[in-house]
Order: sequence, then C-alpha cells, then structure tokens
Amino acid sequence: MTDEPSLGEAITAYVTRLPAAERDAAARELNRFARWFGFDRSLRQIQPADLERYQEQIGQAGGDSRKLEPLRQFLSDARAKRLIDASLAVHVRVRRKAAKAAAQSGPEAPTIKMTEAGYANLKAELERLEREVRPQIQTDMQRAAADKDLRENAPYHAAKEKLAEVQSKMNAIKASLSAATIVKEAESTHRVGMGTTVVVRDIAENEELCYTLVGPGEIDPRRGRISIQSPLGRALADHAVGDLVEVETPSGRHHYRIERIEAS
Repeated sequence: MTDEPSLGEAITAYVTRLPAAERDAAARELNRFARWFGFDRSLRQIQPADLERYQEQIGQAGGDSRKLEPLRQFLSDARAKRLIDASLAVHVRVRRKAAKAAAQSGPEAPTIKMTEAGYANLKAELERLEREVRPQIQTDMQRAAADKDLRENAPYHAAKEKLAEVQSKMNAIKASLSAATIVKEAESTHRVGMGTTVVVRDIAENEELCYTLVGPGEIDPRRGRISIQSPLGRALADHAVGDLVEVETPSGRHHYRIERIEAS
C-alpha cells in the first residue's frame, strides 16, 4: 500500500486524538519508541521480536514498565483501525506490581538531554558493541577456554574481564538512550545552552577557556566539547555574558566569568 503511514505519522495522528491531559506523557513515550525503531519506517514493519528487544532494553536500563502502557494502547488502537494486521499489543507487557512499587519509591529518574545527532551516535556505538566487539571477545574466550586449565589461563581471564567492561558500557548506553529527551541546539547566543560555545575566564588564574556544551554521544574533551550535564555544563547553562559562575569539582571550587557566547 502506498498510503501506509509511517510510524511517526501514525503516532502524531494518534496523539492528537487523545485528551489534552494525556497527550504529553503519551507523546514522550511513543516518540522514545519511534526514535529507537525509526520514525520513517512503516508501522507494518513492527514485529513481535522488535517489541521484545525494546522491552529488554527498557528493563536492562532499570526503566519502569508503566512507560510501556502508551505503546500498548497505541498498538491496540492501530490494530482496531486496521493500520496493522497483527495484535502486537499483546506482546507489550506492563507489570502492574512493578509499576506500583515504582510509584511508591519516589519521583521518576531525571531525563538526559541530547541532540538527534548525539542520540544517533550513541545508538550506532551500541550496535557496534553488540554486533562486532562483544561477539569478537566471546570468540576469543572460546578459543582461550580450549586450553582447559582456566585457573592459569591469562588470555581467558583477560577476555572475560574485557567482556564485563563492554557489557557495562552497553548497559550504560542503553540507560542513556532509555532516559533520552531530544532537544534542539540553542539558536540564540544570548544565553549558554545546548550546542553553544562559551568562552569563560578563570578568575583565579586569569586564563580564558573555551567550551562547547553538548549531550551524550558528542562529548570530546580534547576539543573542549563537554557534557551539558557535567558540573561545569550545569553551572554554565542558561547564563549570559558577564555572569559569574561557581563550580564545585573534585579538585576544588572554581569561579568563572562568561566572556563570550557563540553558536557552535
């Protein structure tokens, strides 16, 4: 069918039909799934296995299964309107007990701001680790294990340690992707924000320093690209030229004056 809606188009149409009080929450969670699966892909391309992988990512990141409820409702609605052929909603599992416990545990974890480019970079890195790096390490472990005596097998234990490090990194990326909120780079240079380059003067050293505030997936300290959610990034954000900011770091307290703000 040439008139089949994309996932993004179907989400937009669905959200606009919801009561106003429900739209923001539903749009946030459905767009999270769409970023993972692909806004431009056909709604009919969604398979039960895709939903399983998405839920696995949410679970590994420690996400609340209540966040899956808007996705379940959306898929149920899509089935009712014959936008999809299969009953995909049954493959979305919302654990009510876990949801209740999470509700009693306190407020939701904070979201992580990142740009579309940063999100794409993180997703690409996760895929590289999953498809290339982890399988290679597992192969190395199997080869080393052929030696039988694992107690004195240094290559095996080195590969095992490396596998744990890679898995830890993958889990951290999955957590970041799950908590991501996509934001646009700041277009104004009146205040420091995502994507702006800011020149500050270290008051104690009388030295100018230059930083660009970015989100996960775009950090490069060697080029002065620091996380907007780092201690310095948080301190500088939303300030204007001439403002004095104080930053608490492991090396002590630092004071800076904002000299210039430029578009990156």
